[in-house]
Amino acid sequence: MRVSVELNETLIKEIMELTGETKMSAGIAKAAELFVNRKKAIGIIRSLREHPLDYACTNDEIEEWGLSGETAAKEEKVTYKKGKKGKKGKS
Repeated sequence: MRVSVELNETLIKEIMELTGETKMSAGIAKAAELFVNRKKAIGIIRSLREHPLDYACTNDEIEEWGLSGETAAKEEKVTYKKGKKGKKGKS
């Protein structure tokens, strides 16, 4: 989409420098995209601070039970058996 806007020369120079773009249009588009992404990230962070996730157990409890990701991955190795296509078996 083509848009006409008035920006001061100093701002355009900063945009070009910070985005690393060589063309004004590309630099302004990239700056706008970065701005939008940053605002979205800030919104997500703010939401997590206001509404923290409620985990069923603590990290200490998980470690105590031996359910860390590494342990679970070792215990749940899945291999494909030769023969019938798509059948899985545990080794």
